[in-house]
Amino acid sequence: MNNKRVMRNAREAALIALLKIEQEQAYANLALRQVLSGYPLNAADKRLVSELVYGTVRMRAALDHILCGLLTRPLLKLDAAIRHILRLSLYQLLYMERIPDSAAVHQAVEMAKRYGHKGTASLVNGVLRGYLRQRQQYTLPDRTDIRAYLSVTLSYPLWLADYLLARWPQEQVIDFCLYHNRHQGLDVRVNTLRLSRGDLRRELTAANHTVQEGAYAPEALLVQEGGGALPALLAEGKLLFQGQASQLIAHALDPAPGSKIIDLCAAPGGKATHLAQLIQNRGEIIAVDVHPHRSRLIEDNVRRLGATIVTPLVADGRALPAQYHSYADYVLLDAPCSGLGVLGSRADARWRKQPADIQEMAGLSLELLHAAAAYVKPGGYLCYSTCTITEEENTGNIERFLAARPDFHPAPMRKLAQLLPQAEDKRMALAGAIQLLPQRHNLEGFFISRMKKSD
Repeated sequence: MNNKRVMRNAREAALIALLKIEQEQAYANLALRQVLSGYPLNAADKRLVSELVYGTVRMRAALDHILCGLLTRPLLKLDAAIRHILRLSLYQLLYMERIPDSAAVHQAVEMAKRYGHKGTASLVNGVLRGYLRQRQQYTLPDRTDIRAYLSVTLSYPLWLADYLLARWPQEQVIDFCLYHNRHQGLDVRVNTLRLSRGDLRRELTAANHTVQEGAYAPEALLVQEGGGALPALLAEGKLLFQGQASQLIAHALDPAPGSKIIDLCAAPGGKATHLAQLIQNRGEIIAVDVHPHRSRLIEDNVRRLGATIVTPLVADGRALPAQYHSYADYVLLDAPCSGLGVLGSRADARWRKQPADIQEMAGLSLELLHAAAAYVKPGGYLCYSTCTITEEENTGNIERFLAARPDFHPAPMRKLAQLLPQAEDKRMALAGAIQLLPQRHNLEGFFISRMKKSD
């Protein structure tokens, strides 16, 4: 990739981000953020770049399936830039009806001239026009072959399709996958230390953002990009980007003002600062992360949001200093996990995950859970959460933990139960554990459990 080229338009910005993801192993959200911050694009172009990058990454299997039928040479043998030009251009032809076919093809050919040569430009032109001439011939598998439908048409790794099909009915699996393929907008958490949800909504609406209140957490807003006010409001500490399911965890822990709290695996500080909001900045929160660079993210968010009771601590959550043993009224462990519940907001995650990750993360999170128990005072509370949907990492770990620790027992999550409208969800929350599922709750897939330590 020639870094000296000057990016000319939104499609080329998307191409640069796609190349960063492949060549630098960058996460999609970070590559996109770097590109959007480095070039002068208007709000409409930024929306287009975001959709092109996330959509092309998510739907890679479907795009490659069609491209392999159009090409006379292996797709992976093409130069990376040409391969990604074909993918993002075909994504427009397949999934973006508002973009004229002619515009998508023309821009693809112009980029191919810049990133390749006359021959590669002719190749791109021929492949895309060939698709347009015979698009009925290049179809994707339908539901009659459910494994092909999930792994090609909906573009999920085959191992993950098989894993889900072994556990849920087909329609639930399809709904789960469709949820993560949809553009959801941006979930933000209002910083109630600075303003109310209504106040922030009015500011965003005045800046031409489309805004709606979240369905569960009282601090949640769902914002469509486009108004351009988000960076300034973020810098002013009025909001934080945080998924709606993630915002329910602090409510599940439900600490009292004045409490001592330890938040393990806390970076980038979303839950720690949310807890500070809930207890009106009265008490003490130790936000622990093992990585110094991630602990600096906690520091940045604490300073920006004004969560003055949060103290970052660089340490391994499995071995905190002795002073923290039996220290906290509340301990939160949002454990490292396979992340299968947040594949929509992490577009590239589905291609990075492997089956072995489930068992590996289950072992690590159980180790952290046992360590976390030592930091809870007698009579205190321990909350365990993940952003995944696997039994191994969720209910399985809780069962193993409780079997080994008779001094802990499930504790009702009364505040969370109040926020969940369905009777069955309320029952589970009051029983001490709940699995949130995209196909059931229209939220990211999170598991939350609350336990109490005996006096």
